[in-house]
Order: sequence, then structure tokens, then C-alpha cells
Amino acid sequence: MRRRALTILIPLLLVAAAFARSGPTFDSQAEQQIFQLVNRERHSRGLSTLVFDERLQRAARKHSLLMADTGEVEHQLAGEPKLSLRLGEVALRYDVSGENVARTSGAARAHTALMNSPGHRANILDAQFNAIGIGVVDTPDGIYVTQDFARRLPTASVDDAEMRVALNLDRLRKAIGLTPWPRIPAPELRNRACKMAERDNLNPKAGLLSTKISNSVAFTAIDLTQVPESLERLKISPSSAFSVGACYRASATYDNPVFWVIVVTYF
Repeated sequence: MRRRALTILIPLLLVAAAFARSGPTFDSQAEQQIFQLVNRERHSRGLSTLVFDERLQRAARKHSLLMADTGEVEHQLAGEPKLSLRLGEVALRYDVSGENVARTSGAARAHTALMNSPGHRANILDAQFNAIGIGVVDTPDGIYVTQDFARRLPTASVDDAEMRVALNLDRLRKAIGLTPWPRIPAPELRNRACKMAERDNLNPKAGLLSTKISNSVAFTAIDLTQVPESLERLKISPSSAFSVGACYRASATYDNPVFWVIVVTYF
């Protein structure tokens, strides 16, 4: 997954009493104002507007709150998970993400400064993103702003993932004039797929359940509409049927959960 995270610190016009004495408040009006300004910029350039995602907002607010508490404007503060893990914590399925952070005196000023910074501007105008969450914390020292961007993927269950893989394999065989194989249920393959995730290791041999199996492939998938090369190779296997097992897990390699998939074919 590609990630881009950028920071901007804008000098404040006023320095007020210490933040700790009055405590933070979320500024929902500023959040909406920034959201509208971001989409106005995108619309004026013919880009699709972003959807406001409450899960991204939760992640952004949590980060802004921590910045306000520490007085630091950073993407990863002491003891805090990195961005990919924070988005995973709010159960967001995505394959591209980015983040802008700032401290300034108001919403309009924050937006102007971010647009005048090439890296931050690139996040705001990135055509790959389709969702945003904005967290603004108001303090006596100004507002702390976090913009979390992502390309959200459709919600999918393990059943959905297995069905999508099966349909892709059927389509691959039809495209070269071959009859699709019947699909045989194999619930034990799910457990084997989860074992791969636990070990953080793709292992096609994990699908070898019996001597009746002619071939076995394993892969990870974020976007289920994409067909992996290993499935392309499997389409011409001399077989009579197939089974699919999937597991949705994070691992040492994948901070955000992905589908771990095993496909086997039978003699």
C-alpha cells in the first residue's frame, strides 16, 4: 500500500493560556469547513469529490487530540501506532492512504497553507483517494488539524472473498474456451489460510490436503477485483474441480488486514 504523510506547522498569531488548563474541544464546524474547501478544490479541477468517512474521522480526531495534548505536530507521536495501524484500528478496508497535519489559527488559514505546500496539495488533489476524515481540536493555542485520506475498498466478508475468487477463476477459463470447474466446499482451507496469516508466510503446500489434489496456489489480496498471476496460471491446470479457502487477517507484513487465499484443484 502506498502511504504519504506530510506535516505543516504554521506560526500562530496569538499564544494563549496553556492547553492543559482548559482542555480540548472538537471543532465540528471547522471540520466541515475544511471538508467543503477540500472538495471545492477537487471539483474545480475536475476531480471526484471525497466522501466524508466517520471511521477516518475517528482516526483523525484521535491523532489531533494527541497532538494537542503534547503540543507537537507530527504524524507519529511517542507510543502511538503508525498511520496504517491507526486506520486498521477503525476497521477501514483501503489500499492507499495519506495524511496531512497542521496547527494554525483557523480552518480557512489551515486550508490555504496546506494548498500552498506542494506535498500537502498533492494529498488534497490525489485522484486515487475517494474518502477523507478530518479531526480538528480547538485549544487556546489554536487548532490542531489532521486530514486522513484513503481509497476505501468495498466491505467484503470471507464468503464474499471466496466467491469472488471462484468467479474470477470461472471467468479466466471461459475466456480461453474452457469449461468452468465445479466448486467443492472445503471449510478446512479457511483454517489453513489463517495459519498462513499467523505465520506471515504464503505457502501453497498448505492446501495439499490429500493425494487427490492436482495443484495448489496461495496469494494475498486487498482488492478482490484484481486477478493474481498465480490464479492466471491455475486456469489451465489438468483438473476436474476446485476449492477455495480465505482468511481476513493482519500480519507482520500487512499492518492493515488482507485476504489470505488458498485455491486447490483436484484430479
